[in-house]
Amino acid sequence: MSIRMGHGVANKTYPKNTGWENVEYRFELSNSDNERVNFILNEACHVFYYHADGNWKLVYKDKYALDLLEILERNSGLKDELIETGDRVIKMITYRANELRAKR
Repeated sequence: MSIRMGHGVANKTYPKNTGWENVEYRFELSNSDNERVNFILNEACHVFYYHADGNWKLVYKDKYALDLLEILERNSGLKDELIETGDRVIKMITYRANELRAKR
């Protein structure tokens, strides 16, 4: 299964992130932000599938959401691109980051 990306990434397609092997995402971000987002997304998927004992606890989601929020605040179009991945884990932490932003 692959994931289609829209907006500023020219409809790129990525393999499903199983959490075992890193997926290289390419967003229209600075190199440092892109590297950081890749780390956050790959780590979140890995923890979700391999270390959460089948339970995705709020503490896990909040950790990755807060890390992602810093980058989302600098890059307004990134939220939509992340949601468009269709990836369950990526959508969860993106929506949670949005909820945390609203609480500030």
